[in-house]
Amino acid sequence: MQGIRRREPGISQWVASVRARKRALAHIALGWLLVFGLAACGDGEEFAAATTAAPATYAPAVTAAPETTRVYTATTAAPARAETYVATSTVRRVESEAVEEEAIADVAMAEEAPAPTDAAAATTTIAYGGTSAPPSATTFRDYQQSRFVSTSQDRTSTFSLDTDRTSFQLALNWARAGYDVDPDSVRAEEWINAFDYGYEYPAHLDSFAIVTDLVRHPLDDRRHLARIGFQAPEFRDDRPLNVTLVLDASGSMKDGNRVAIAREAADSVRRGLTSRDRMAVVHFTQDVIDAYTVEHSRPDDRAVSNSIASLAPHGSTNVQAGLDLGVRLADQARRQRPDAHNYIILMSDGVANVDATDPFAILESAYDADSANPLRLITIGVGIDNYNDFLLEQLAQHGNGWYRYLSDTHQARSTFSRDNWLALSVPFADQTRAQVIWNDQVVESWRMIGYENRITSDESFVENRKEFAEIPVGAATTVFYELELTDRAWRDPARMVDLADIDLRWVTPLSGLSNRQSTTLRSSADTAFPSAEVMLQFGALVALSADRYSSLPHVGAAASEVGWELWALSDRLQPLAGQLGGLDSYNDFAFLLDQMIYAAPSDGSGSSGYSR
Repeated sequence: MQGIRRREPGISQWVASVRARKRALAHIALGWLLVFGLAACGDGEEFAAATTAAPATYAPAVTAAPETTRVYTATTAAPARAETYVATSTVRRVESEAVEEEAIADVAMAEEAPAPTDAAAATTTIAYGGTSAPPSATTFRDYQQSRFVSTSQDRTSTFSLDTDRTSFQLALNWARAGYDVDPDSVRAEEWINAFDYGYEYPAHLDSFAIVTDLVRHPLDDRRHLARIGFQAPEFRDDRPLNVTLVLDASGSMKDGNRVAIAREAADSVRRGLTSRDRMAVVHFTQDVIDAYTVEHSRPDDRAVSNSIASLAPHGSTNVQAGLDLGVRLADQARRQRPDAHNYIILMSDGVANVDATDPFAILESAYDADSANPLRLITIGVGIDNYNDFLLEQLAQHGNGWYRYLSDTHQARSTFSRDNWLALSVPFADQTRAQVIWNDQVVESWRMIGYENRITSDESFVENRKEFAEIPVGAATTVFYELELTDRAWRDPARMVDLADIDLRWVTPLSGLSNRQSTTLRSSADTAFPSAEVMLQFGALVALSADRYSSLPHVGAAASEVGWELWALSDRLQPLAGQLGGLDSYNDFAFLLDQMIYAAPSDGSGSSGYSR
């Protein structure tokens, strides 16, 4: 079984070393805290009263007694995860400072710069008492979470598919660097789709395999979770590629190792191409740097490699100018080689501050009128502080491409190795969207987890639109729904019933042929969560953890309930270590869930999130 697609080796070892240091520091800090506490209080009885008067910051889950420590112990089949969390802010602060000092040498720590002024995507700075506040001058769009919808009011859910996973990689990079994960940075669908659920490929190369499941909700036994997976076929496409690199050479790229990451990624793309492919290069600061512009040439041309090697930070950031020229060069190559796939790859921290700074204004300037053989805009983000996620994510979504985040040069090489690059660069489906129509005789209400910026009108489902997702060959998209079933469904929970009709539409690249595929979500209502297939359990825990944590800016007094739910989801995750503990993917998510529990507020007065 695989873990995260394109896994980074060594993550589990990194996490283990950090946890070992954190355990030692926690014990030392607790010892000093006891000494100073005794000195301040005068005697042991007074100190004991002082320490127990206030509730623990993070209350244990339903099966644990209320106390100030929490111990995780994995099964013997998994790598050791024994770890004690001391619910004392002083200890967590000491741990955080040590971890940050350890990580700072390996992570791009950027200098603070003025935040973009896009009113629709304001800079977020939130601290919930965890390790430290999120990085400065980071820009995210706060997508309001969807609510439960009664099927008596609306039975239809329509959305664009999504295979991005950048939100998960951003969070992982932040947590490694000792930062709290910004709730606004968490897009649940990208966390869900960061993992490989092992779906079988379709029997035919011109269709998707659609997987459906229903399981009891791990936080509320009165509800259910439905999973729908769309798996594209795997095949080889020998069409040549036209690739246009648009490289950010602005001053903000000097921070940390951003230039080194972008340069390594760009050269990895070049090395992964063949003599049948063509590559062009554009550098931009406050304007295009003409001396480094290379029109489409063979990838082994010296002018191409020299231009990539010359990437260096200079002045301001005019993304519009870089993409305008990139689109012109790509369109020229497309007309010369109409049978090739066409990609524009923007590598940047997204901090646009000259000319158009809004993604839609930039795309309007760099408009591609050919929807039959589109230019696919891939955005690659680098950096921590002074980073505009919103710009890069929206450019890719509405530019018919995909978005990735690179944290270091190793990840740049692995993401754009020849095999990975070719897998990502061959489209199976353009303008891909799905529609789920719930059976109101069985489903009382429904709620989609994530996909807030992918939801579209029901009427648009029959229209071919450029902003609908491109799906590469072999890629899978997964979506989870929270469901409340009707009394009729509960009368005989073992009986198989039709819960929903699922319809999928897409366009075949180059040919422009429209396609449609349908299936039915059919299941019984009595599948207990621990009895479900292990990757279904894991995906559900990922989905709910990301969804609940991303709600923190908006839940107000209910924020402590989020903390309790994260604890409960962590309890559900631990039994999976026996089967998944050897995967980087499991350990990465377990590490992130630990950090989110630290960061989520809890006053010790909430419920566990489990039904009685």
